[in-house]
Amino acid sequence: MILFALFFLLGDVYLQSFSHLPSMLCVLIPLPIFIAWIFLKKYFHYSYVLLALSLGFAWSAWYAHTLLAWSLPTELEGKPILVTGLIASLPITNKEETTFEFELSHHHLVRLVWHDCPALHVGDKWQLMVRLKRFHATQNQGEFDFEAWAIQKKLRATGTVIISEKNKFISHKPYRYFINQLRQNLLQKILLQLPGTNTSAWLITLILGEHSNMPQTDWDVLRNTGTNHLMAIAGLHIGLLASYVRYSVAKIWRYFPYLVLRLPAALAGTVAALIAACLYSALAGFSLPTQRACLMLIVFSLGILRKRKINIWHSWALALLIVLIWNPLSILTESFCLSFFTIALIIYGMSGRLTEKGIWWKWGRMQWVIGWGLIPLSLALFQQASFISLIANCIAIPWMGFLILPFCIFAIIFLWVMPFVAHWFLNLADKSLSYLWYFLSSLSQLKIAVWHQAMPNHTLLFISIIGFLLLLLPAGLPGRFLSVIWIAPLIFYKPTKPILGDFTLNVLDVGQGLAVVVQTNRHTLLYDTGPKYRDHFDMGESIVLPYLYSIGVKKIDKLVISHGDLDHIGGAQAILKQLPVKSVMTSVPEALPTISAQYCLSGYTWQWDEVTFTFLYPTPEKLHLKNDSSCVLKIENAKQSILLTGDIEKSAEKDLVTRVPEKLSAAILVAPHHGSKTSGLAAFISRVHPQWVIYATGYRNRYHFPHASIVNAYQQIQAIQLNTVATGTIQFNLQKDKNAVQPELYRVVHKHYWFD
Repeated sequence: MILFALFFLLGDVYLQSFSHLPSMLCVLIPLPIFIAWIFLKKYFHYSYVLLALSLGFAWSAWYAHTLLAWSLPTELEGKPILVTGLIASLPITNKEETTFEFELSHHHLVRLVWHDCPALHVGDKWQLMVRLKRFHATQNQGEFDFEAWAIQKKLRATGTVIISEKNKFISHKPYRYFINQLRQNLLQKILLQLPGTNTSAWLITLILGEHSNMPQTDWDVLRNTGTNHLMAIAGLHIGLLASYVRYSVAKIWRYFPYLVLRLPAALAGTVAALIAACLYSALAGFSLPTQRACLMLIVFSLGILRKRKINIWHSWALALLIVLIWNPLSILTESFCLSFFTIALIIYGMSGRLTEKGIWWKWGRMQWVIGWGLIPLSLALFQQASFISLIANCIAIPWMGFLILPFCIFAIIFLWVMPFVAHWFLNLADKSLSYLWYFLSSLSQLKIAVWHQAMPNHTLLFISIIGFLLLLLPAGLPGRFLSVIWIAPLIFYKPTKPILGDFTLNVLDVGQGLAVVVQTNRHTLLYDTGPKYRDHFDMGESIVLPYLYSIGVKKIDKLVISHGDLDHIGGAQAILKQLPVKSVMTSVPEALPTISAQYCLSGYTWQWDEVTFTFLYPTPEKLHLKNDSSCVLKIENAKQSILLTGDIEKSAEKDLVTRVPEKLSAAILVAPHHGSKTSGLAAFISRVHPQWVIYATGYRNRYHFPHASIVNAYQQIQAIQLNTVATGTIQFNLQKDKNAVQPELYRVVHKHYWFD
């Protein structure tokens, strides 16, 4: 069972490495292998692993083909469309904006946003006028992949509901998405009783698994302390609930001889625990961690009911296999990796001991195993690992298990019969959670809390995992000392940097905005920080920082904020909070009141590692012109030069052509104002005469950047034009002894079959 499940997983993983889906005929691959296995199984016991590998590949391919069979036609993107369908998920409201999943009449899911909408209920059938677009997300190294997340969630498009007289409620389907209907009903009851504190929203997460509107600062606390799992309903929560129910039911059952004679108390407790665990998983929407926990619990419960001892590894493997059969694309999620790897670590680290130890040794050992064993995976997924997770979890897990979760469970029960009692329990849970949150917040502020380290490839990840597995071997077994050798490459890994005189240009894909990272041999410059969309979401936090960590950057030598527009300065505070920044230069120091920033005035120049940096604009009298005050920075070595222009428009371009025409020539130009028609002065284009022009824009942005006239203007001089929306991150390696340059495009190098 274990080998079969692992090779089924490998077949699934192998398909995800394809840049294009293989032909549907590949689903027939297992057939000849099955026939061969029938003849070989007598002579080669492990021949079934090839069958498992082919089945995993074929099943995943069939599933992916089925999902990708329908895509929104390109010609319909952005156009008003009348659709009919069902509300399939909990509608989540943030201020005046409600987000929900909508099942179209042909059973495909789209994600919709509706402003100022009426009350929406899961299972409602609506006719809506919408504007849709394909699910196209930013693509950068180190970033969470929303396109992979969307495909495994079966989401095929996203869009907004348009105000229209044709929007109308049709009917309610009480048996469609019944579990989500139950969850929404419970959510409405909880909101009526929930205390209005900063931590109370997490109680909804602990009861329903819903955390869409949580601020980024809260997630930072959890990530820095290694306690993310506390706020995601998973094996810990389900296991605790099952334990409580099993003990309570068995205890009460023994007081009734009539019941005991017909079913032993231990078995009655086991059945009740299984039912409670399944109900709790349903409240969490049967998320992937709850699926895994429930499946393992079912296997163990069946073993108890049949009076058979179940090998825990077989239980783990069976849960893995069922989850992959249910949704083979779940392996694209961080949740899948963390969920199954964590349980495998616990089994590996806690079994095989010669003597039984006390409960506190077991508890401490488990935290030790998880804390150390998850370091490689945490670095690969989040570019950071917590050094204080052992301390945090030793306190937080029992606190959660005994002082918060029981109150939440009692609140669920009493919400239906005695709401005022539920209110009391929710207040107790919230008060207890506030104390725990204060403890975690204090820990997260420690300088030693987090280790940021680049995990550049799967080879180093594999080597690191082996090292930590050796470290966690039982005491006395030979080979533990070898863990130092296997872990050393991770500790001493240093990312490749340009040699003296060379530099790299990285234009990040931050949607409708700009963020550029320039690296020399010993220095890093960040030009703009991407946009900010909401109070708790900006591209500095979600894209720029993960990218910097992934390439091994732990400090910024100079941060340049071209001007004060939110699509350029939006991520600045997140950057300044998380990374040491030696100096800041901008045209709007007043927009950054918490730091000492200098003006980026024309003529200011410096040199790093034989690479020269010069501000060409603005002059002092041009500092209050908004877009036309943007910092214009030229970077050059012996052979190559680039020009970063912010959002300057024709007035600033004219000034540059008049004052410093001889300094404008550049091989690479980041197009002024994202290619707006308010820029692109003919004389400016002629003077710069770039070989490459880069546009930083959002997918189907409302400004329609870049404008056709600008594209045509650069075509006239035969410049090669690239757009981050189509390429993801654009990287140039500019060498001091080579004239030719060739970019590396993230969407090309890391192409997946689910990309458009």
